[in-house]
Amino acid sequence: MPRLLALSFLGLLATACAPRRPAPGAANEPRPDVVLEGAHLRSYEGDTLQVSGTASRVNYRRAGGEVQATGVVVRLPPGKGSPASQQEGTLITAPNMDGSLASKRWVGSGGVVVRTAEGLVANTPRLTYDSNARRAHGDEGVTMRGPDYQMRADRFTLSSADQTFTFEGTVQAVLGGATE
Repeated sequence: MPRLLALSFLGLLATACAPRRPAPGAANEPRPDVVLEGAHLRSYEGDTLQVSGTASRVNYRRAGGEVQATGVVVRLPPGKGSPASQQEGTLITAPNMDGSLASKRWVGSGGVVVRTAEGLVANTPRLTYDSNARRAHGDEGVTMRGPDYQMRADRFTLSSADQTFTFEGTVQAVLGGATE
């Protein structure tokens, strides 16, 4: 019996010491060149601030300028000539963000929340933002709550320049005192 126990222990030890296999897909995934924890983000076009924000973690790959981030909070400043009520701009939060410095596009995923200065709160699974056009869009549905309405749409476009939303597909709205 002690011999069986010793062999079992050696087998368990050999299994524990064996090299671990990488997770599926991880072997093909290149390591980032730079990893930033608690990053502050700012993107400029000339002297004009286009986007600012924070991220819990940012992975950057120099080849291709790819960026992956988690815990992202982004503020899009209002466009020139926006009313005083819109001077805070639009706040976008996303658990995950993948982007490219070359294309100036990023995709927020994992449950994106958009908040405007007027009190509008939009929720969507995924949002794509194009910094060149200052426009965001989503094709996986959106739900919105405002001070006195709720709505749902199949697709949306948000213009950061003038803080307007456009909705497409099936759009349902409840006006006059939205409820939770």
